[in-house]
Amino acid sequence: MTTPTVTPPSPAAPPQPFPEEAGSKVAQIARLLGRGEILQLLDDVRNKLLGNAVQVQDMAMEFAANHTLADANDDIDRAVQSVSGTWSGRAASQFNTYAGTVGKALEGQQEVVASMSGILSEIAGCVIETYSKAIEFIGTCAVELGKLGYKTIVAILTSVIPIVDVFTSKDVLDTVVDAFATLVSSINSLFAQAQTTLGEFRKQATALVQGNTDFPDIPEMPANSGMDNEKQWRVDPTAAPA
Repeated sequence: MTTPTVTPPSPAAPPQPFPEEAGSKVAQIARLLGRGEILQLLDDVRNKLLGNAVQVQDMAMEFAANHTLADANDDIDRAVQSVSGTWSGRAASQFNTYAGTVGKALEGQQEVVASMSGILSEIAGCVIETYSKAIEFIGTCAVELGKLGYKTIVAILTSVIPIVDVFTSKDVLDTVVDAFATLVSSINSLFAQAQTTLGEFRKQATALVQGNTDFPDIPEMPANSGMDNEKQWRVDPTAAPA
């Protein structure tokens, strides 16, 4: 029986570059307000969140595209079929049994390759999606601050405010604080959800290991099987190899 090759997983869309302009504007206001946690959040998203997710996704695709084990199993299957019905006896029985054992081992490990590919692809996809949503939240925050006018915000934070502008200034600052609060809350919730999802993938990977799915050695050919001794072959003279 032909061993099916692994179906390559659908890769996540390539991540967009970090929105440097939006991030810079948000960082400028956060710096003036002394909001170090906002600056740290921006740095984490820019430099740490995505990590090597794209490389992990590429690795998953390589696993999926590798059909060496399937090809080897197919070769064994063709070898069995080519001599089927042309010989019999102890050597033939031993050969068929041995070929079946090796084929089963190869087929099982092809399934392991599929599982590894799937888990790696899902992990990479989760990270890329989390990063994409995080930079979207940063962009939204920048837009909200832009509605107030960056020059206005900077002026309020760096200048002596005339008494007639106190209430207007307070409204502006309250809006800035709300925009930052939404940014922090949205990204923290996003991170929490990603951690839960990645935890499930970690469980799957652990189960894969605990299930004793590491690649076993191909069994040795049985001693004195007769397979390598043509004197023990009982060949049907009327049969022609397939």
